[in-house]
Amino acid sequence: MKLIRRVGSSPAIDPCMGDPVAQSFCAALARRDWPTARQILLDTDHPDDRCFLLDACGSVPDVQDWIGPLTADPLAQLVRGCHAVAWAWDARGRRQARYTGADKFQLFFERLRLAESSLYDVVAANPDEVAAWAFLVRTARGLQLGLEDGEFRFQQAISRHATNLKAHAEWLQTCCQKWGGTHDRMFHLAHSAAAAAPDGNMLHALIPLAHLELMIDLDVNEALHHMNRPDVRSELRAAADRSVLHPAADLRPGWPLYYNTFALAFTKAADHPAAAAVFSRLGDHVTEHPWQYVALSPARAFRKARATHLKQN
Repeated sequence: MKLIRRVGSSPAIDPCMGDPVAQSFCAALARRDWPTARQILLDTDHPDDRCFLLDACGSVPDVQDWIGPLTADPLAQLVRGCHAVAWAWDARGRRQARYTGADKFQLFFERLRLAESSLYDVVAANPDEVAAWAFLVRTARGLQLGLEDGEFRFQQAISRHATNLKAHAEWLQTCCQKWGGTHDRMFHLAHSAAAAAPDGNMLHALIPLAHLELMIDLDVNEALHHMNRPDVRSELRAAADRSVLHPAADLRPGWPLYYNTFALAFTKAADHPAAAAVFSRLGDHVTEHPWQYVALSPARAFRKARATHLKQN
């Protein structure tokens, strides 16, 4: 099972982000031990934690080879559907659509349709399965079903868990300009979700994520200007103070993702003290997202930025 990837002396990228429950879950799936994997999922009842496990399982190879016959069990169907989402994106690759061949797109859509079918079977049996609705936001985006369809699925998720991190992250991606939304719509979601979120909640990380999404749509000089604007810097700091730097920060499984998002945003804003504060809490917990926005080697980009900010601070 290939779960941890190391680049030279850079920190390892671990899809489980060091979480022992996620590591046990993925290890069980890798050895095709469904009873153990099922029990772990059954014992994970918080919607954010369950979404995190199901995201992590996308890194486990060959799950689709054996999970199908077990899908009379709704939990197996849930794993099959969520895993198939990652499996689809593996087929598509990470390059922009104009650089992706027709054969890859065909396989991408085939796998997404499997995910879509599996996840709708789950919500037909249990409409309150928040994780399935959250992953369905992503299948709607990949299948190009339109913003209305994606928003319906997002609303189904948050009507059952108002602060669900996965559903909000997937809907923000759908609202991005690159997926047919607009920057205004993306920022409206980020600002409204953050305004409603309690202190310590990681929904405040939607603010830096939205700025990074805008940044990658700009040329180099425009991006530099945007991230260094005083109002942007101020907004990033305020969001960090209410989440990753808050004394009551909610460090649920998957917490490194939100710290990495702020770390990259502060790096691009050249806010050395704020970046250093985030990096000092992160340690070696590098995540591929969002560093892949700016570098072919996310781990190397993380290591370089961390060394720069910790030294200058």
